[in-house]
Amino acid sequence: MICVTIEIREGAVTRQVKITAPCIERAMKVAGDGKPGHTVRLLFPIEPEAFFVPDEDSDQREAA
Repeated sequence: MICVTIEIREGAVTRQVKITAPCIERAMKVAGDGKPGHTVRLLFPIEPEAFFVPDEDSDQREAA
């Protein structure tokens, strides 16, 4: 599991969310699901200390 920060933009409103998922592609999909008209992008730099989630957290649900 990985944890990345995603920016979600809708018009003038922009917010950032941290998403835990099996891969970056899945994190992007989770962030964009059900949000037509939103712009979703991965924020860089990716924090190396927070990128890999320890195995003990793998039973948590993906967050959007």
